[in-house]
Amino acid sequence: MAKRKKIIQVPRGSVEKMCKAFRCKRTAVYDALSYTTNSELANLIRKNAIETYGGVQTTKLILN
Repeated sequence: MAKRKKIIQVPRGSVEKMCKAFRCKRTAVYDALSYTTNSELANLIRKNAIETYGGVQTTKLILN
């Protein structure tokens, strides 16, 4: 059975800029954009990814 998962896609190079802006590692940004983490920092990263970096919220189809 397939499941859908929310993700935020950002343009190439945006992850590196977010790492510098939020002073965190790349894994923290990727986990926030894939909704793996749900902390204050993750919420802030997701909000700025959409508003500042041109991110788009989509769904990803996961096959089991």
